[in-house]
Amino acid sequence: MSDWYIDYTSYEPGEEKLREALCTLGNGYFATRGAYADAAAGDRHYPGTYIAGLYNRLSSQVEGREIENEDLVNVPNWLPLTFRIGDGDWFSIDTVEILAFLQRLDLERGELLRDVRFRDASGRTTRWRERRLVSMADCHVAALQVELTPEDWHGDVTIRSTLEGGVTNGGVARYSALSSRHVQTLETRDEGQRRVSIRVRTTQSRIEIVQAARLQVSLQVMGGSAATPEPAVRQSPDAIEQEVRVRVDGAPLRIEKIVALHTGRDPAIAETRLAALETLYRSTDYEALAQRHAVSWRHLWDRCDIGFDGPGCNGEHRKLRLHIFHLLQTISPHSVNRDIGIPARGWHGEAYRGHIFWDELFILPFLTLRLPHLVREAMRYRYRRIGAARRAAATEGFRGAMFPWQSGSDGREESQELHLNPASGATASAT
Repeated sequence: MSDWYIDYTSYEPGEEKLREALCTLGNGYFATRGAYADAAAGDRHYPGTYIAGLYNRLSSQVEGREIENEDLVNVPNWLPLTFRIGDGDWFSIDTVEILAFLQRLDLERGELLRDVRFRDASGRTTRWRERRLVSMADCHVAALQVELTPEDWHGDVTIRSTLEGGVTNGGVARYSALSSRHVQTLETRDEGQRRVSIRVRTTQSRIEIVQAARLQVSLQVMGGSAATPEPAVRQSPDAIEQEVRVRVDGAPLRIEKIVALHTGRDPAIAETRLAALETLYRSTDYEALAQRHAVSWRHLWDRCDIGFDGPGCNGEHRKLRLHIFHLLQTISPHSVNRDIGIPARGWHGEAYRGHIFWDELFILPFLTLRLPHLVREAMRYRYRRIGAARRAAATEGFRGAMFPWQSGSDGREESQELHLNPASGATASAT
């Protein structure tokens, strides 16, 4: 096995949420968990996309007391992509017989790949080959490419692509009784030219987020590609779908979904939706995006890779590269001037509510030698909040500055004031 690959050769439903975290792709601006494109949030899967430093505050009732928490926000899910044969059921990895399986996280190129052969309930064999990236070249772009091959059947296939706005923060079981709907869908639009968009806003911090997507479906025939019909668009209060129906007869079907994401906090934009559409308009096909993305990762690895002199090393090089890979997806050149800290668990999920602890104390020595301008950004996050830290110290009767143990969007302490034991129902003050 290459020291640049993390490979999984079997599908293990009980390990999926762990794999999704380990296979998260990000670029320092946003990150998307490595969930299957066909997967909905549930016991086995938890798709999630998180924008660095984007928080929202909600109140919940706990044992008769009102508790306020600030959370890293799970924003609309751009991943959903699935298919069905004829008028049958929509494909799900959990409802088919898997014949061959490979999931690969390519650390060198920053891509997630899946190659799955499966047989459905009607005995038809199909191959799903997927590539995915969150661009390190353009921090506002993500992309999916799927090659769908019918091996022993032919017929009509419908491809469905969705931008899903009806998401909640549901990734941590012990938070399940607390308020979790952080975004409100404002509108969905058919933008024409195979493009759609969704616009949402956080409920308390009032930050607008827009995703725009372009769907391209083509038959891979001898000598090139054959065009397919324009997608039909379906809208609901919290989602927008594109569907393309195609007749296949043994030739692979290539599907590309290119997504642009912007927020109202982005600098040098006139309006969030227009910025997302402009980014999408400039975006090329998957192959060109992947080439630029790989070059950007190569520049980072040239500065950040650590080599071993001895032979073998029992996979230590791969493990070390995995840690560096996830660090560079959390804080990267795209983090500059974003006013974001370094969260304890990265932008990979909702554990610790995405708060900033003091993990930069362990991380900054590595960055100081390789990417010192990122160290300056981490320190600026603290410095911008020094006024709140001084007030916190004065409140406790101290001189100087007392920074919070858990920090979020501003300088206040985000640690819990009340803890609930879900097994016994007992509560205890954290002070």
